[in-house]
Amino acid sequence: MVWDGLRPDLVSERDTPNLAALAREGVRFERHHSSYPTLTMVNAAVLATGVEPSADGILGNVMYFAPFMRTGPDRSPPPDVAIERPVALENSKTLAALNARNGLDGRLIELKTVAQEIEREGGYVAIVGKQGPTFVFDDKVGAASGVARDGAPGHRLFASDDLAEPDSMTQEISRAIASVASGVVSPGRRDAYFARLVSEKALPEAKAAAQSGKPALVVFWQRNPDAVQHSAGLGTAAAFDALRECDANLRTIQAAIRELGIQNATDLMVVSDHGFATIRMTVMLSELLVGMGLKKSADSGDVVVARNGASDFIYLSPREHASRSARREKLESIVKFAAAQEWCGPIFSREPSPQPGQPYLGWIAGTFNQAAVGLLNPERSPDLILSFRELSDLDNSSLTGPASSAFTLGKDGQKSERNRSQALVRAVAGVTYADAESHFGFGYTTGMGTHGAAGRRELHNFCAAAGPDFRSRFLDRDPSGNIDVAPTIAWLLGLKPEDGASGSSAHGRILREALNGAGAAGAGRATSISASLELQGMVVKTVLRFVATGGESYLDDATVERIKLGQSP
Repeated sequence: MVWDGLRPDLVSERDTPNLAALAREGVRFERHHSSYPTLTMVNAAVLATGVEPSADGILGNVMYFAPFMRTGPDRSPPPDVAIERPVALENSKTLAALNARNGLDGRLIELKTVAQEIEREGGYVAIVGKQGPTFVFDDKVGAASGVARDGAPGHRLFASDDLAEPDSMTQEISRAIASVASGVVSPGRRDAYFARLVSEKALPEAKAAAQSGKPALVVFWQRNPDAVQHSAGLGTAAAFDALRECDANLRTIQAAIRELGIQNATDLMVVSDHGFATIRMTVMLSELLVGMGLKKSADSGDVVVARNGASDFIYLSPREHASRSARREKLESIVKFAAAQEWCGPIFSREPSPQPGQPYLGWIAGTFNQAAVGLLNPERSPDLILSFRELSDLDNSSLTGPASSAFTLGKDGQKSERNRSQALVRAVAGVTYADAESHFGFGYTTGMGTHGAAGRRELHNFCAAAGPDFRSRFLDRDPSGNIDVAPTIAWLLGLKPEDGASGSSAHGRILREALNGAGAAGAGRATSISASLELQGMVVKTVLRFVATGGESYLDDATVERIKLGQSP
């Protein structure tokens, strides 16, 4: 069960009593980590496969496919997907079109998921909930993809907002959530509908499969608290209501497990895809690049910016920057401009540094190699990934609420605007700069919520588990991450460990210290890497901090120190 955007410090006896009890009675993973970028689609693929984004191919919520998607006389671009612009991926039909034969030809996710491995074994899989991330667990769903399945799949159910299988469910779902889709009803009503579907259909079918000796997996992905935290802001009455609604859905599912008599054969994991932070200021990176003469115009293709909330992806046109020296010159100019600004966090280059002995540094001075955080995909990586700066200890008391000031920074400088967040009830620490673009019908402002950066509040997310295979009343102090969930599920369901969750070799580890019969957990070890950039009258030092255990390393935090801070234009 995924609670989209749940921060671990927002789980409490007051607001989420059922989840707090599950974590207390079972295992709570105290040092759990999202994968960077801390975005939904990135972590959906990580949760589904157990490998880094570099291997599964999903690097953002918004990606620019034109540089690598094959087109030409014998291959047309996928229908209804404008790949000449960055594409928002939180849409199952868009993903199916991208994955079609005239698109990525079944390579949207570049390896098998744990759900597909279970299907291959003839087991039962139900994938239910939010459009986009659900599709990642089985990217062969939907006739629109035109991509055949491998082997003989087991019994299955797929039900998301915009795509269902079997097809007979599509109209039922559409009727149930029609008022939600129009914006009349809260996302919580949509989550509650899918929670009932899990309880009344998926769990009974999973029980039948298990009784016949087959493995069974049910994945339920809620929209909340993410959807409301985005639109209302962290610490608002609406955000706390969303937490309570999610908790009620957990209660519904736990009750169904008891009523079906399968509590002694069912493990329940609750995890979030990423943390969350409050927007301090909206930074229009593409406009700033135009204003600095680093991009021709807002819609030009010489430099393309894919806006991913608190991280942006920057792609250079190979035609406009034909030589290696031209590419380097443009990238250096972009990095020097951005790194001097107070809103900029760590920057990651596609290519590694030529300096010997420091493979974690990037090709451009002051940046890190994307491989250092598991993002270097030879085909799909952008030229630069820019994480906006998170201020982890600053709270949103002066930011969230309609009476607070709100600012946007663009080509014409800093401008004030109406703050569209809701009234603050309790202040929440962690604010970030962001280039937040809404794909859900509202515009982001200061005081609203977002995620995507390499900051502590966004990297640290929630995970807990309970059931017959997990220890009781155990606080796991070993570092862990979303990348470990699929390998652990695969092991619990009897898939071959050497196959991992992906049919090859998973990057994540089995969370053995949390399982019955395990020994004491350790504390992990801390490491860090740094990159420095000398500018006129300024040194910018960026530090990435990691924690490691069991052969797996997790990005834990990122900080930027500037001597003589630069002025925003």
